[in-house]
Amino acid sequence: MKFLFTFCAFLIANGMSVVFGQQASEVSIHLKNGSMIYGRILETDQHYKIQTYDKSIWVFPKSDVDTVIAEKMINPNIGYKKRGFVHYTELGPLAMSNRASNGVTTSAFSFQTTNGYKFSQWIYTGLGIGADLYAVQTFVPVVLSLRGDFTDKGSKIPFYFLEGGYSLNATSNDVDSLRFSGGATFAAGIGLKILFNGNTGFTIAAGYRFQRSSVTQAGSERLEDFNRLSLRAGFSF
Repeated sequence: MKFLFTFCAFLIANGMSVVFGQQASEVSIHLKNGSMIYGRILETDQHYKIQTYDKSIWVFPKSDVDTVIAEKMINPNIGYKKRGFVHYTELGPLAMSNRASNGVTTSAFSFQTTNGYKFSQWIYTGLGIGADLYAVQTFVPVVLSLRGDFTDKGSKIPFYFLEGGYSLNATSNDVDSLRFSGGATFAAGIGLKILFNGNTGFTIAAGYRFQRSSVTQAGSERLEDFNRLSLRAGFSF
């Protein structure tokens, strides 16, 4: 849990700096003719000398400038999508010291792909399917995913996610008297999406993952709960 809190603090510090942490030299210059340009100020003597994202240099007499606003320089290659189809594919470990009934440490690896629709900055819903490979059991989760972004500006987009659904149990039954069944699954956490082209970007995320299953042996059924720290990395478009 200490690692989860540290990781969440890292995401917040790096992601929310997009909202609050502007560099003083990065501005938007609004000209009197109605034009606007984003860049980094190099000189402010008798004129404004500004360097744009593509390293071009522009010089404007102060008499042509209406206002100068401190604002992060925009990467022209990225484009935040506020509405429309969005896809996520993510994978990573499910870590915890939880043990199965036979004493085996059940470390796991998770893969998931989600397709859905983004209604606004704050609300995305989608249907996801994946595979959770534990040491002693294998699950195929089918979940409803809810996500949202904490900002719509910049190339680093912090987000939250909530997921819930049911996991089919795909564990092989080698013993006739032993049967494995699936159960409910739930996940929640935060992440950071780093845009690099249009709305396409890399994602990293951390959160909590719960999985319930049941084991029937000799006619007796018992429940097994898996509580995990979920770490994921992937891409989205």
